[in-house]
Amino acid sequence: MKAKEIETINKTEKELEERFGIIFSDVELLFTALVHPSYRNENLNVLEDNQRLEFLGDSVIGLIISETLFKLHKNANEGMLSQMRSHLIKGKTLARKAKEIGLNKYVLLGNGEELQGGREKESILSDLFEAFIGALFLDKGYEFTKEFVLKIFKEDLENIEYEIDWKNILRSVLLKQGKKFEYRLVKEEGPEHNKVFYIELWVDNEKISEGIGKNKSQAEMQAAQKALEKLGKNVY
Repeated sequence: MKAKEIETINKTEKELEERFGIIFSDVELLFTALVHPSYRNENLNVLEDNQRLEFLGDSVIGLIISETLFKLHKNANEGMLSQMRSHLIKGKTLARKAKEIGLNKYVLLGNGEELQGGREKESILSDLFEAFIGALFLDKGYEFTKEFVLKIFKEDLENIEYEIDWKNILRSVLLKQGKKFEYRLVKEEGPEHNKVFYIELWVDNEKISEGIGKNKSQAEMQAAQKALEKLGKNVY
């Protein structure tokens, strides 16, 4: 390895150990995870970039998130689980995770990519995160990797139901089916600064679900989510 590469590995190892207690047994796996194709193209001593690890990591992340959503959301149907998973593992989210771990500081880029701001590119960072998870899986196994992924996705998993626009999903489905729907405000409770809103969702003059929230939008979103759960596969 070149001096730059050794320095990068040492810094990465130090931060991973100090922040997450991760110590790679096979440092070559960690190194490969950090190698962007542009760096390999400019450095003939580097035999492999992170694309194969990215392929593996993508599947590992997908399995961990799918398994967790399946266990956490017992009333969610297949379509809803897919919506939540897609939101959690989209490129923007994975790129953010790469930054949270600090991988953006250590990814090895070619000179051209470096000059073009590659360390901030969503596609590069999301691929980098997947490659890192692939390397971690090969080095530590599934259970260790799962524990790590769930730790850094903890807040995302807790808030996922509020991140997805269930109203828009339901609206699209019902419009395609030619059904009329409306959200009806049933009542409001509490003082002005701390009101609670109760909403009913009616589809073709039939009450399908109810929602409660600190504002109308939140209550409507909950009602839409419950409607999707109730209607099941018929809406996807």
